[in-house]
Amino acid sequence: MSTRGRPRSFDRDAALLAATRLFWARGYDGTSLSDLTKAMGISPSSFYAAFGDKRSLFAEAVQGYMQRYTAIYVEAAQSPTAREAAERILRDSVDEFTDPDRPMTCLVVSAAIHGGSDTIDVRQTLEQHQQGLAAILQERIEADRSTGALPDASDPALLTDWVRTLWEGLSNQSNAGVPRARLHEIITVALRAWPS
Repeated sequence: MSTRGRPRSFDRDAALLAATRLFWARGYDGTSLSDLTKAMGISPSSFYAAFGDKRSLFAEAVQGYMQRYTAIYVEAAQSPTAREAAERILRDSVDEFTDPDRPMTCLVVSAAIHGGSDTIDVRQTLEQHQQGLAAILQERIEADRSTGALPDASDPALLTDWVRTLWEGLSNQSNAGVPRARLHEIITVALRAWPS
């Protein structure tokens, strides 16, 4: 069976990465179709053929973002202890936050702050994703408590919220330009509070 039309003359993954970076830097509402097609190096007709519309493109960009952080949590959950899992989540996330190839803002924050009514469902998806990540960590903490690696008085939900709060703070600090090394020092100090 033959396909109609010309073959795609651009790298879809590279175009998606360019769009993701633009959404990161400007937010959903601050990014126009003209901005997107220019950054992606494609015509409006190619844009619509490949991605549908701006909202669909944004949802795809967010999906890629969520996959990266899911991988961090899933890999960290394999650590020998919940404390090591929490540390790995925080350190790997800081390395992502401070990657010189990404804009100095978190896509979650950008979606939450700069997204209008068009992105409400995407923001809800992001929140559900954050809750799913928290569940991965909480399950790992509960496993340590059940084996005695953590004291019985430990509250897995509270420890999970504590790690999420640290994560948000580290993200905000990286957005403010705090260097990677300093963020790692903050993690070291914060983890001294982990129950033993």
